[in-house]
Amino acid sequence: MRKGLIVSLALFTALSTVTAQSYQEPTLPKISGNTTLEVWSWVPNLDKTVKEFEKLYPNVKVKVTNLGGGPQTYTKLNTALKAGSGAPDVAQVEYGFLPSFIDTGGLVDLTKYGANASKNLFVPWTWGQVSPDGKAVYAVPQDTGPFAMVYRKDIFDKYKLKVPTTWDEYAKTAEQLDKASGGKVKMGNFYTTFAPWFIALAWADGGQFFKRQGDSWVQTLDNPSSKKVLNYWNGLIKKGYVGTLPAFSADYWNAAAAGQVATNFEAAWGPGGYASSMQGKSGGNWRVAPLPQWKAGGSASGNWGGSSMVVTTQSKNPAAAAAFALWLNASKTAVETNFKGAGLFPAARAGLKLPALNDKTSPPIKFFGGQNINAVYAKASEGVNVNFQWAPWYPAVDANFSKQIDAMVKGRLTPDQALAAWQKESLDAARKDGYTVR
Repeated sequence: MRKGLIVSLALFTALSTVTAQSYQEPTLPKISGNTTLEVWSWVPNLDKTVKEFEKLYPNVKVKVTNLGGGPQTYTKLNTALKAGSGAPDVAQVEYGFLPSFIDTGGLVDLTKYGANASKNLFVPWTWGQVSPDGKAVYAVPQDTGPFAMVYRKDIFDKYKLKVPTTWDEYAKTAEQLDKASGGKVKMGNFYTTFAPWFIALAWADGGQFFKRQGDSWVQTLDNPSSKKVLNYWNGLIKKGYVGTLPAFSADYWNAAAAGQVATNFEAAWGPGGYASSMQGKSGGNWRVAPLPQWKAGGSASGNWGGSSMVVTTQSKNPAAAAAFALWLNASKTAVETNFKGAGLFPAARAGLKLPALNDKTSPPIKFFGGQNINAVYAKASEGVNVNFQWAPWYPAVDANFSKQIDAMVKGRLTPDQALAAWQKESLDAARKDGYTVR
């Protein structure tokens, strides 16, 4: 029975005093009365993490349901929100899909629970993701996926190559490697079926794909940055300098482990996949470097992935749910546990400084030769453009991407034509769903 709930907002204000130098624990709110919070999340072992929250609040029980993530999770949540029943108190939603749930009207505006007082706790660009209009706050940032370059140090050493810092250098190094290896080693790999991978590269150049204007939208999938990036990569593909192996496939992992791929561009959560999917093969030979820049001396990065925690309007205890969402993503205990147990790269600024991120016993750091790879990603996170926006119909945009890129790779479309088709068909889908967009 849920009753007598009184939640102090001290948690939000106290947490805002956390600095990068010292991880100050929050002044905890008071919650009287017994209450249960239902949480939907795909984070592994989250049920163990929340036990720490329950120690702080013995009268609060947190029930975690892991739906596995992906379309099935979003379909169930969307159905529950639109039906007005069946939704949890708290749910995990990726940044790119958050606007579609905001538009259901089923998410709580957390400003009424003091969320804005915690804005400075998080990496700047993430707050723009959860507060698209700069006023209402619809979620608490959880994790991020800033971009960097992973590369095989042994291959670079063998062929006497310099690690590129610009895209011009990357292309020249690709040509050198192709000649030196007799075409046996690809410089990189283009992920043809993952729109967020491509978007992250264009995002790093300042590309803007969506923009809300009052009650309407502007969509520009064929923006100048998209054209620059896609034409650049198509040129490398046509010359045979980079491959197009499917992401996360056995073919890619086998090629990367065998030294047939020298570099790739991965989000902060990517190195964990390298360490686990190659099962020790090529371990110690990999390193991480900042994303190459279009202009020398730059430090821009894009982002692939990351998620947030929302509170639904169906929650009978929205204040407690909001406090839990913030604790989960800003407290030292939760941030550290979620990083160690699930590889969640923190959205919390203070979390980026935790010693746990440089634990040399962790599989990813061992796999990357003992390098403090997370320091590279932490710096990249600070370089992500804060103005980037997503649109409510992004799921349709995401689904259409591979169709156009497949046609480009097969020579049926030029890069500009592929982007134009992506723009048109995505616009048609948005308008069909009732959005005013041009």
